[in-house]
Order: sequence, then structure tokens, then C-alpha cells
Amino acid sequence: MVTGFEPVFTVADVERAADHYVKLGFEIHSHDHAHAFAHRDRHLTIHLAAADPELGPRPGTLYIHCHDADEVAGEWRRAGLRVEGPEDSDHGKREGTHVDPDGNRIRFGSPLRAD
Repeated sequence: MVTGFEPVFTVADVERAADHYVKLGFEIHSHDHAHAFAHRDRHLTIHLAAADPELGPRPGTLYIHCHDADEVAGEWRRAGLRVEGPEDSDHGKREGTHVDPDGNRIRFGSPLRAD
């Protein structure tokens, strides 16, 4: 039985990545120079793991379901971060995207509001 999941993003520099995720509203717990954990809103943890120096970061993607995509985009923009969207999709969601310095993509979306 699956009881949860936590994505692992490989990064070139764990300290730089941790600083970036603080701007995204995450709380950071450093494990060592090669690992940190970014926590947000009780149920989301992202492992930030140092990439193999020979391979470099291998970007991943995470989709976050949220209550208000415009609110998330505004928060991240106020922190000085680049965000695409959000825009209404044809599948009933309002979605946006942020890409971290290592190429990891965070997509986020909320249900379309019935006006």
C-alpha cells in the first residue's frame, strides 16, 4: 500500500537550490552538503540531491494541485521568480509553470472558477 511520495530533484548545487526553494515558500532542512529537503504546506516535500558531477542535473517535473493558481503565481512573482501563466486550459484547470535554476519544472493548477 502506498502511503505517500516525495519527488527527488537533482541539482548542481544543493545550497543554491535550497535558497531558491525558500523563495518559493518552502522550509529547508539540510541533511548534508549533498542533500536537503524542501517542505511546504505539510504534505509536500521535495528532495534536493546533488547531481553526479559527471552527469550533471537531470531535470524532473512536479505537478502541484492548489486552491488558487493565480495566488501561487503572484506569491512567486513577488519573490522575484519567473512564472509562466497561469492560463485556463481546456481540461478544466487554470495552470502555470516555474522552472528552477537546474531545469526542474514545477507545474501548478487549480480548478477553473465558475463565474
